[in-house]
Order: sequence, then C-alpha cells, then structure tokens
Amino acid sequence: MKRSFLVFTTFILMFSFLFSSCKSSDVIKPVDSLLSPPLYHEEYKSLVDAFHKEVSKNVFFCSPRKGDYRAAITIEDLDGDGEDEALIFYRDEVESSVARLHYFKLSDGEWVSRTDLNGYGNEIEKLMISDMDGDGNSELIVIWSVSGVSSSNIMSVYRASVNSYKELSNEACSVCELTDVDGDSNEELFYVNQTTSSGVVQRLARLVRLSGNSIVIMGETRMDPNISSYTSVKTEKASGDSPMKIYIDALKGESQMITELVYWDNSKSELCAPFLDADTMSNIETLRDNPIPSVDINNDGTIDIPIQGRLLGEEDSANKTYVISWVDYSGDAPVAVANSVINFEDNYMISLSNEEAENIKIINYRSQNCWVVCRVNPDGSQSELYSILNVPSDRWIEDDFKAYFPVLEYDNSVICAYITDNGIQSGVTEDYLKNRITKIPA
Repeated sequence: MKRSFLVFTTFILMFSFLFSSCKSSDVIKPVDSLLSPPLYHEEYKSLVDAFHKEVSKNVFFCSPRKGDYRAAITIEDLDGDGEDEALIFYRDEVESSVARLHYFKLSDGEWVSRTDLNGYGNEIEKLMISDMDGDGNSELIVIWSVSGVSSSNIMSVYRASVNSYKELSNEACSVCELTDVDGDSNEELFYVNQTTSSGVVQRLARLVRLSGNSIVIMGETRMDPNISSYTSVKTEKASGDSPMKIYIDALKGESQMITELVYWDNSKSELCAPFLDADTMSNIETLRDNPIPSVDINNDGTIDIPIQGRLLGEEDSANKTYVISWVDYSGDAPVAVANSVINFEDNYMISLSNEEAENIKIINYRSQNCWVVCRVNPDGSQSELYSILNVPSDRWIEDDFKAYFPVLEYDNSVICAYITDNGIQSGVTEDYLKNRITKIPA
C-alpha cells in the first residue's frame, strides 16, 4: 500500500513546493535547519535521520514528474514480507549532477541502507513498480531525464537481489508503459526508442519481459520516424478475440497529429503496428491537420481515432475545417462511430450525424469568432441553419444577445448559439444544439 512520507498540515503546505522537482529552486538543504517544527512526520523521522547519516544532509530531494509515484520518498512493501522498504530520489548540491536512488529496508524497526544507485539524468520522469515475473519481489523501472531534453529519456530496470537492487538494463526511450499485453497476468514493459544508422532515423516499438535475471525482447515493430514528440499514451484491455491495444498520439511538426496503434498478436507472437505504410515508412492513415487526440468519443470503452475527412471550406483557406470521423479499430475492420467538426480557436466541437457530415458547410467569420453552419441543398445552394458565437464573459449580457442562448461556459468566455428560420424548419432546437455542441476532448 502506497503511503506518502509527507503530512500536509497548514504549515507544511507552505513548503510543499520544495518537493515538486529537482530544480535548484526546489532545494531542501538541509531540512532540519530550514523548518521548525520538523518537515517530516514523526513516523518517518528515523528514516530521514538514517538517510542523513548514510548519505548527507546537503542534498536536493527529487520527485518524479509523472506516474503514480510523485514523492521524493516512496514507502512500500516491495518484497512481500510484511515490512516496508523505502526509495529515496536525491541529487547533490550541483544542479547538473546526476540524480540517484537510495534503497532502505526496515529491519527490526530500524531503517537499514541497502543500495545506492547512480541514475542517468538530473531529473526523474517516472517511477514504476511491478512484480514483472510473479516471484513476490517488485522490480523498479525508473525513467531518468535530462533538463531541457524532451526527445528521449533513459529507462533503467532494477531487480531485487539479496535485500538489495541491481541494474538489469538501460535503454533510451521516448514512451514507456507497464502493461500485461499477452494476458499471462504478469506485466510486460512496452517502450518506444529511436535509432539512427547511416543518417537514417528509425523508431521502434518494443515489448520486453523479465526472464530470470535478464530482460528479453518479445517483439518489436517499426513506427513512423517523422514525428516531433509523443503527446499521450492510452491502453485498452483485451476483450474476446480483440488483443490489448496501445494508442500513441504523436505530433508531426507543430500541429499535425497521428495516432499509432500497437498491439500484441498472440496467434503470431509478434508486435504489430498496422498503420505504418511500408512504402513510405510513414503513418498517413491517421494523419490530421490539427492536434486532435484519440479518445473514447462515445463512452463504449473503446478508444476511437479521429480520421480527417471532407473539407468544409475553401482549399486555400488559412483556417480549414474538416469533418472528423471517429473510427473504432476493435474489430476486423475499422468502423466509424461518430462524426464531428472542431473549432480550435473557440474551443468547442459539434457532433454530426452521417447525413449531416455529408451535407453541411461551415462559414467561418474568424474576426467575429463566429461559425455559421449551412445545409448544402441538392441544387448546390446553401441554407443557413444556425450560428455559434464566442463571447467574452465580461461582455455576456443576455439582454444584449436576445436571439442567442448559452451552450457552453468557460472561465473567460460563453459559447452561444442562434437558430435561423431554416434551422427551425429543419428540426434544429435548443436542446438539439446543447447536446451536439460540446467541449473538445482532451
């Protein structure tokens, strides 16, 4: 059971920023001379005293920036013996120095130092803890990072060994997740790394497992190398004949986005990335012009990928609007489960039926923060159905916008709508728009 080493009293909250990262502004140096009463709860004073005695009082305590373990000190029963162990991330007083991990074991009520591990960066991106082989001892996976370098981190795997921990492997990675991909009840390590050979960049997705004292590669597959950064990773549990899937959203350039789909094929015992075009070595199937993330758009438990479709405006427009089809890849063939158009400037999305997606056009009055939604008639003419307006909150007075009704409210703006006579005759109502106009998924 995870327990924080910090007790958040009113006094302590004033100083909690000290644990937010390894930056020099987040220094604890030394704690017992900075604060009175002591920063640590009495229950953990003996641990802190043991650390100061074993290591030093003049250190920076470092907190992982992501994941389930966000404290500089994590206390947990790592070996299943009913006694707690402690992991402490720290760095010496030099800002550029390498971060370290110290391991203590509780023995007969005393904290005993067992291991001090050298890191591979001056910050900690993430700590993951898992018994990867089911032997009762937890492995540690630490993602080390270097300040100012976001393209790649170092992933270190540590295995328990005679009341201590030893390093098993190190790999460069830009994405790293623990997940049971093959359904054997033990978690595997999925990660993405980048290699360069003769000037050619490759990105590889790899799946590895723990076997004895070794990390074994189960499978690897190529991914699109032409990306700027990865923005999110989502996993989807296996169901029926559908394997567990990993969805990775990635930026190409400043605004274009793709979604990589990676899964383990049990029948072939291989890792698959179906969207990579072998001829171009690029993922063009999920390419869209705007950074729209994959998401479970219809709340059915399956992640849906936004696919860019029909253009709803002029080709040379500086602000193009497309119909986005949300596609479910859980079966044998992709299935579109929803359609939408997204206004990124004003921060809302309009859901469309299949018929609407084929027969509407958007007129964008950008300078007025206004969209006009039109129906394209069989003869090519257009009928305005409704308009959507973004009004700053300090200007929103309903008496001044009598024809409009509010749909969404943000801290600084109100999204409101107006229905035309054509819209009313076509069945557009206030409830209809309030159900269709929603916030952009995150």
